[in-house]
Amino acid sequence: MSIQNKILFHAAPLVALLIGVTAGVPRVAGEPAAEEAYRTARAHLQARRFAEAADGFARAAASTNASFAAAAWLGRGEALFGLGDWEKSGSAYEELLTRYPDSPLAPRALYASGHAAQRAGRLDRAHADFAAFLDRYPTNTLREACAAALATVTAAQQARERQTARAAIAAELAAINGALRAERWEEARAASTRFLAAHPDHEQVPELHLLVAACAYRGDDYAGAAEAYRRLLERAPQHARAAEARTRRAECLFKARDFEAARALYAELAEAAGEPEARARATLAVADCDAALKRWAEAERAYLSVEVLLGCEALRPVALQRLAALYEAMGQPEKASRTRDALRQRYPDR
Repeated sequence: MSIQNKILFHAAPLVALLIGVTAGVPRVAGEPAAEEAYRTARAHLQARRFAEAADGFARAAASTNASFAAAAWLGRGEALFGLGDWEKSGSAYEELLTRYPDSPLAPRALYASGHAAQRAGRLDRAHADFAAFLDRYPTNTLREACAAALATVTAAQQARERQTARAAIAAELAAINGALRAERWEEARAASTRFLAAHPDHEQVPELHLLVAACAYRGDDYAGAAEAYRRLLERAPQHARAAEARTRRAECLFKARDFEAARALYAELAEAAGEPEARARATLAVADCDAALKRWAEAERAYLSVEVLLGCEALRPVALQRLAALYEAMGQPEKASRTRDALRQRYPDR
């Protein structure tokens, strides 16, 4: 059951209001049919025969007597309300308000119109009716009940807005997942980027930064991937995959040929590494950056430091291989040849 359909009246039932108002309606001179239709309809309403009451009040509303017709429109609205036909009930109240805006029954019609709109799920209209009532009739006896009804409608509107927002977010995330399952990487990246811009505080933001990075990497946009990793680390530095993101960011910067930035990150990783092998891998990467920047001496020292570093035997031959390639790049083929000979002697299986 929706929120608005759980809301009950906070004032006396409209049927009681109607009976109180119409009990003393004067006879309508020259319109016996309208008067009889009205009295019969009123009896049906008291007996909760709402369909018969609605039809009778409709006939009575044809009266040329303004007071009588206004009461009939109010009665028809209440009868239709009793039937659960909120739209037609609201229309009856609207007829009274449009035709007889100065009628003493107008405040009750406006109040009842708000409830009909509320029950129909038209919360904006209900809000407008209740707010108008409070504005136009500040001393009416229904003011307190109307204020309570307005507060309830406002809460329902806010709940609906939250529900709509949640549904929209769920649809956006489903679209992203659908693109991923279909391996439409650019589409997934674009949808994730839009989501991040629209919902910067959502709990899935860190994972979506990782997703954007992965999609950018697949598309060879290494600078875009590096930026996505940067944003993840800025947003969630303690994320479970933060360490991986730091390494991947440095790798992406290197592939994007931003060697200075990549070197700075690899140097930080080497300094922070707790395991010899992790330190060695980061130092190799620092050397690669220096080599790319043609800082030959710095690159040579870094490769040699890995070759003698304890606890990273598996990376020593890698360091010698890269050192040999460095000498070739430096235009020193003899040193490159000697380094490869040393590599074959020390690591014959390489």
